[in-house]
Amino acid sequence: MDFELDGAQRALDADAVRAVLHGRSPEEVRTHWVEIEDARWPPKQVLALATGLHRRTFTSHRALGLLARLGFATSDWPGRVRPERRVVPHHRASPVRTPAPDILLVGCSGSKATSARPARELFTGAAFRKARDRAETLGLPWYVLSAEHGLLVPDEIVAPYDVYLPDQPSARRSAWGAEVVFQLARQHELRGTVIEAHAGRSYCDPLIDPLADAGAVLLQPLAGLRQGERLAWYGRTPASVLPDVAAVLDAANAVAPADLLAAGRAAADDPGLYTWWVDATGAAELSSGLGHVVAPGLVYAGRAGGVRASGARSTNTLWGRIATMHLRGRRQFSTIRLTLSACLSPEGGPTIPESELTTWMHSHLRVATLPLAAEDVTAGEARLLELADPPLNLRDVARTDLRRSLSRRRSALPAG
Repeated sequence: MDFELDGAQRALDADAVRAVLHGRSPEEVRTHWVEIEDARWPPKQVLALATGLHRRTFTSHRALGLLARLGFATSDWPGRVRPERRVVPHHRASPVRTPAPDILLVGCSGSKATSARPARELFTGAAFRKARDRAETLGLPWYVLSAEHGLLVPDEIVAPYDVYLPDQPSARRSAWGAEVVFQLARQHELRGTVIEAHAGRSYCDPLIDPLADAGAVLLQPLAGLRQGERLAWYGRTPASVLPDVAAVLDAANAVAPADLLAAGRAAADDPGLYTWWVDATGAAELSSGLGHVVAPGLVYAGRAGGVRASGARSTNTLWGRIATMHLRGRRQFSTIRLTLSACLSPEGGPTIPESELTTWMHSHLRVATLPLAAEDVTAGEARLLELADPPLNLRDVARTDLRRSLSRRRSALPAG
């Protein structure tokens, strides 16, 4: 099998893979696996050994796709959703947005963060951010079109790279398009699927024929628009009506943790949003730990459940998130517990015990909840973070000195 990886053409066959693994042992399998000679291996370990490349040069999903093409059995990719599809005409391409999309593809940007992070956060260009926000607001499965990696799941950790698809030879771009469609077909039934691409012509053109051959429709709502016109398109084409999040912005709706637990699972057994509020004493203690002022009031916001980027529905609920993970869990499984531990533990000293942290939360925090339909959770969270800007949130908010201090202290906590 011939393929392109890390900027070079390569060849590999199943026998060569088996040979390089002979006498070796598989590392611990965490999420994904490839089965070779009755053993399950991490796909990145296998491809790194077979190609001699460092594991940072490709993603787990890229490795899975290549090894699956060699005939090896692999784990499923996230989602593998096959929602009910309506029958639509199979056109080669269309700039018209008549059918509603089932999947969104968002082109990567030349502007990137300087360190590895989830694909949804790595690319920093204005057009990418607007397309990403549209995808998340719609609540549809969406993916990043990467010149280096092909198709990226939004939450997959990716290091910065310097590959620009328009600079690649025509044959390379064609092979890239075929590989992207192959990756997409592993996760979705493509026949009858409407795919909306928010990317430039160099990224869309290689997809037209492979998608048409798979029976999918490619929509290009931005085709023919210049950069400024593309950005303006998002302003005049709202994705949907945003959920009303006023209930979790009102301190009057926040209750003591004990009251939430006493109400029982039935009172919060839905997906939705939540906000944590701190009293004056607790705010002073958080301020002391961080070296920055934390005002009493709303300090953290989040979501429970909803629709994942793959299109699968999360089974988590407000009760599961708050009662089980926040109030009865451990910091390695709860972002708010990790954050509070970082604030309340002396720098360089012992970490606050879990039992003491739980007691502190009951003494100084209150929580407000807002049940929502699963389809509204992602958009609702984005709106909530925009309006509240909670100081202890680190994702999808502006960087501040307080958040830099919090991030540093969280990283310094010992594992476990």
